[in-house]
Amino acid sequence: MNTLGVAILSASGLVSQRFQERLESHPWFELRAIAGSKETAGRNLSTLEWRLESPRPTLPDLLVINLESEELVEEMILAGVDVVFSALPSAIARRVEPQLCEAGIQVFSNASAFRCIDGVPLVIADLNPHHLRHWNSSEIGPLACSTNCTVVPVALPLKPLWDMVGFHSLKIQTEQALSGGGWRLLLDEDALAGNVNPDISGEAEKIIEELLHLLGRVTEQGIRPANIDVQVQCERIPVKDGHMVHVEVELDREASLEEVKEWMSAWSDRPQHLELPSAPSSPVIVVDEVPDRDLHLMAGEETEEGFDLKAGMAVVVGRLEVEGKMLRFSALSHNTIRGAAGGCMLLAELVMAEGMLNVIST
Repeated sequence: MNTLGVAILSASGLVSQRFQERLESHPWFELRAIAGSKETAGRNLSTLEWRLESPRPTLPDLLVINLESEELVEEMILAGVDVVFSALPSAIARRVEPQLCEAGIQVFSNASAFRCIDGVPLVIADLNPHHLRHWNSSEIGPLACSTNCTVVPVALPLKPLWDMVGFHSLKIQTEQALSGGGWRLLLDEDALAGNVNPDISGEAEKIIEELLHLLGRVTEQGIRPANIDVQVQCERIPVKDGHMVHVEVELDREASLEEVKEWMSAWSDRPQHLELPSAPSSPVIVVDEVPDRDLHLMAGEETEEGFDLKAGMAVVVGRLEVEGKMLRFSALSHNTIRGAAGGCMLLAELVMAEGMLNVIST
């Protein structure tokens, strides 16, 4: 597999730094450009504050390009960029991402600007890879989106149930970490001490829309969302990382606890079959107890050396209970890894492995 030149949109945010972390030793992608706000533009990457607890990765000490520059696209092309990972706020993504796509640069976006838009695949790589049928079919161009970070621990465990028995009603309660609100909230001492606003405006609506889209059917016209009654309550809690969800689902027919555990544990899809660099061998790990952030958040596979691209990429499901058609479980996912940079990069790996990328650099 040839190495592709990639760029990151956003230089100093948590998701951007997760992308940087993963690019240090990625076998397929090489960081060749990074673009940021006017506060970071013109500075070397090494001079920006590193906000993750993990060590700063060893990367080329690139000069940050100004996102507002009229030469942004030209600078990306000159740097040999074929793929862009976007960690932009939605308002900026709505303007910048189409400019890059128009030039033939493929964009994999963690922003919400173009999610659930006809012709723009919204994909969890090991849940609905068939939705890539519409890759590069929109007026925007070669753009695909990863999901809201809280959708992942809901959707992945539900996918095998959706396929095996079906369901039409669902209740979700979330407990979302501070890092889901950005680095300022993560570093806020009052928030870490417990004084955090539990409300997350608009989050429930995003979760519902994206979940129904992910479980929807592919048609010639686009994605037909699933018909499920979904109720969601969201809450921000004073922990650094990891989104926990508590799910209650009424199945279309009765299933035993053993069946449910087997369906979830055995789930895999194209990323696992293709053995992609960031793909966990088991996307869903089932445990008996309620998932624990200290024990389960970085669930992955040990590597002999280097950064483990699979760490933090599994969803851990626990406290499974079955009563007739009623199923309850709790699930934990790393929001800035699986729910953001890691999931987005896995999507790019899938598109590359399936031979769907158009390489323009020389």
